[in-house]
Amino acid sequence: MLQTTKAVITQKKQADFHFFTWLIVVSIVSTATPLQANPEAQPLSNQLKQHPSPYLALHGNDPVHWQDWGPAVIERAKTENKLIFVSSGYFSCHWCHVMQRESYSDQGVADLLNQLAIPVKVDRELQSALDSWLIDFTQRTTGQAGWPLNVFLTPDGYPLLGMTYLPKDNFSDLLTKLQSRW
Repeated sequence: MLQTTKAVITQKKQADFHFFTWLIVVSIVSTATPLQANPEAQPLSNQLKQHPSPYLALHGNDPVHWQDWGPAVIERAKTENKLIFVSSGYFSCHWCHVMQRESYSDQGVADLLNQLAIPVKVDRELQSALDSWLIDFTQRTTGQAGWPLNVFLTPDGYPLLGMTYLPKDNFSDLLTKLQSRW
């Protein structure tokens, strides 16, 4: 009886998680404002330099083409068939700053990331629902979670792969492997 109860609870939690995932994606896509006709003609650039969040503005000089989270990100990812890379953190996060210094400030890593995905930087304090959803995904799939929280999403906005801090060489290797498979 106890095994059956546990199985039912586990199935309910999984169903709730999938429903919540579907609900977030649908709400984002349904409120999307379309990009101009040809987004490829508009190369991405880092959009965070003047951001009101001190954490996001700190990434304004990174060579990564950071975007602010919004419906246009998913629309562009669909149009270009690119993954979405969401990196969530906060201003006083030690490992967030280490990853910025080691990886996001490195031109080679930035080039790989910019080619593979639409990079999105999130301040977890401003986008707490998104951060919570992605940290839950990462915890469930890897058994660990924390910040910086880095999650690759499909062009439709579904979580694909989540991780926390990775040293530069490991992150670069991961980007290279993903690029060869996507």
